[in-house]
This record gives sequence, structure tokens and C-alpha cells, in this order.
Amino acid sequence: MIQLTRHATISCSLLLGACALAICGSEVSAQNSAHPDAKPVLPENPYLSYRDPWRWDVRSQLFLSSGYILADNPDTPGLSHNETVISTRWTPREIELVFPVVREGSFYWSPNKEVEVSIRFDDVNVGKDVKYLELGVDYPVAENNAPIQQKFVDGTFAEYTHWKSGDIRGDYRQLHLKHDSHIVSADTVFNDKLARELPWPDAWAPEANAYLTPIVETVGAPVAPDAEETIDTLVKFWIGEDTDPKSGPQLDVVKFLTGKVIEYITVRGQATEYSARSTAGGFAWKDYDNNRPSTVVSANTWGGFIARPADVIAREPQGSRFDLATLLTSVLRSVGVPARTVICVNELEDDPLLNAVAMVEFAMHDPERDLTFWVPIDVDRVRLTGGRSSQYQRKWIYFGSHDELSHMIPIAYYIHPPARYEAYHLPLLYGIRSAGEGRLPEYMIQGLLVDPIVTPATGRDRPRREE
Repeated sequence: MIQLTRHATISCSLLLGACALAICGSEVSAQNSAHPDAKPVLPENPYLSYRDPWRWDVRSQLFLSSGYILADNPDTPGLSHNETVISTRWTPREIELVFPVVREGSFYWSPNKEVEVSIRFDDVNVGKDVKYLELGVDYPVAENNAPIQQKFVDGTFAEYTHWKSGDIRGDYRQLHLKHDSHIVSADTVFNDKLARELPWPDAWAPEANAYLTPIVETVGAPVAPDAEETIDTLVKFWIGEDTDPKSGPQLDVVKFLTGKVIEYITVRGQATEYSARSTAGGFAWKDYDNNRPSTVVSANTWGGFIARPADVIAREPQGSRFDLATLLTSVLRSVGVPARTVICVNELEDDPLLNAVAMVEFAMHDPERDLTFWVPIDVDRVRLTGGRSSQYQRKWIYFGSHDELSHMIPIAYYIHPPARYEAYHLPLLYGIRSAGEGRLPEYMIQGLLVDPIVTPATGRDRPRREE
């Protein structure tokens, strides 16, 4: 049995600086449940059923603009709206770029495997079929340009669009990635009573086993050598030093630990940062070549996600909604439950600081059917509706069952790619690194915007939100 123990606080600090931001655009269109692609392709099971599926065509656009900070306000250093930034040019040479693709999980599936990608430097396209481009007369841009490929992160089933360039010559200000993929998401109904009867498996299927490690993932920050030990210590404090977590039903363990994480973390502050840079806000982005200032970012642009490694959250349990999901993912992995963080766009939320959602999904296994399936946890909504560790045997809304998931659009399994890729100051799903003789700029403004545009297949108006 799970032992209920007292609450503990482990303290340390993590300093987060200000974010470097940039412009971008993104588009999402949807077709409702009448569309033939909206039919579920996930294996049928008696534990999780799907309602009202919607098909989404997701267009993501990432902009990276090179520059450097000319001046900052010494009284409030690091605040983007106080900075004077100078536009610079950058010679890319050889680079690698990755961007996530989501295929199949607890409430979503991919209707096809198509991914359309275009990459541009300033006004020059570098497409997957382009072998040689010229800007002006006899000015080579890309030579023997490598194709865009779909790859998987080593040891996982997390898919990424990967592009390694050829030798890109010339100087440019901005890299623009346009990435189109397709997903269906659906509301879920979870049978808690039946799922509670499922035993712990002797071994997990490969697609689930891949999400048992690492216990503590990078979110664009270094992971301490004792990070896993920190999570293990916290979990043992909650369940009891000598208690085997597998001595109780898996579902009870997951719900109990979800409640403990909710009780442990004080959620405050925003989870997403967007650009405050605008001419009205005092930002000056100066284009000295053309002797003019310019505004480069809309107020709705994502500039990065405010997240920390799970061991840091365990020591300093005050943080964002993303921290809540990050810690829960690590806690579940620590007791042997495959879990992953799923970054989604909530199409029903207008506020761009709130429409980025970090959910958690965990695996369960039915040995009679030889079936592994994922269960969604909207952990922040569970927190807001009162889910607590002492109530782990009760049915929780937003745990398994969720009537708004058809408008949650999953876009990534990681806040930052789990490899040696970089983002600029805050993680933002993508990753970039130099290859060969290339060097990345020391300062780049980054931006990503996902702005859902709903166009149902039947021609009906967008569903009204309940007031």
C-alpha cells in the first residue's frame, strides 16, 4: 500500500535571465469529425474511448534573426523592452536544424505521414529539392544542399524533422522555417475502475520503455549529476523509504504521485514569454544598412518557454505550469512508469501567454490483449479542480477523461530537443547547431507563433465557446 507522508521542501535556486525573441507566424486549420481522416487509428481498448475528433493541419513558422545588444538599461538589465538591438548579418556555412513532429498518443493520431518544409534565408529559398541557388549574379548561396529528413531522437520514438545544410555562403539576417504537419485530436473518456485492475507489466513494450529514461530531461539547461538521485529522494519521502511503489495498483500510484506533485509545487508566474519589443514599448531594432528602425515582433509571438530541469524544481518548488508537468514526468519515470510531457496549443484559449499547455501522458499495459496505451493528464487543470493525493481513488476530471482535448493540438514531446542542439536563452521546441566550419551568432532573436484558424470540413461556423 502507498504510505501517505508529510510534505517536504528541498531548497535551492535557479536564475533565469531575460529572453531573446523574434518574429514568426503559424497557422492551424481544422476539419471536424465528419472528415474521413478523423476516424481513430489507435487500437480499440475498453479503458480509453474517443469522441468528437478534429483533424488539424498545423503550420509552424520559426524565425531566427541575428543581432547584438547595443545598449541596455542598467537599472533593469535583461528586460527586452529596455534593450537597443542592432541588426547584424550572419554567414551560416553548415548548420543543422531540428523541429518536432507528433504522431500518436493518448488522445491524438496522425492521419498521414506527410510533412512539408521550406527553409529561407532572408528572401532566398533553400528547399529540399534545390541543389544550387544564386542570389544576384554568380553569388552561390547553397551548394549540394542536403535533403530534409525525418529522424528519431536516439533511443526514443520522438520524431523530428532534421535538416543539415550544405555550404551556405553569403551573409543573412534571418532564417525562416515553415513546417506543415497533420494531426487529429479527440476528447477522451477514461474507465478508471477497469484500468485500476491492470497489473504492473513485467516489461514495457519498446514504444513505452523509451520514455522511462532519462528520468530528468534537459529543458535547455544543464542537468546536474545527482539529478536522478534528487527525484528519487523526493519520491521515497512521499511513499515511504521502504515502500515498493509497485506494491499497489499502477493507476493508484500514478494518481497519488500526481496529487503529491500538485501539493508540492506553488504555481505562480507565466509559463510562456513573448516579445515586448515594439516601437511603442521603447524597443529599437536598427537596420543601419537602410538607416531606419523597424519593429520585428508582434505582441503575440512566443519567444520561449519558462521551464527548469526537474531536479531544480524539486529543490525550489515554485514555478510555472510547465514546471508542474516537467516534475510529474520525472516523478513517474522514477517509479518505473513510462511518461512524457506533451506540449499542446489550446485552440480555445485566446491569450497567447496561456494557450501553450504542458500535459503529461503515461503508459499502461493490458497483458491479455497485449495492448499498451497512453493516458492523458492535464495536470494544471487537475490542480485547479482540486485533485489531491488523499483522493487518489476518486475519479478526477482532466485525468484520463477530458472533454476539450479535440481542441488541444499536440506539437512536441520535449520543451527542448534532447541532444546537443541550442536555442537562444529560453527553450522553444526547435534546436540548431553549427556543423563543419560554421559558427552560430552569439545573439539571435527567436520566435514561434501558433495561431489556430478553424475551418470545419462541413462549412459550419467555428463552435461557440460556452460563456
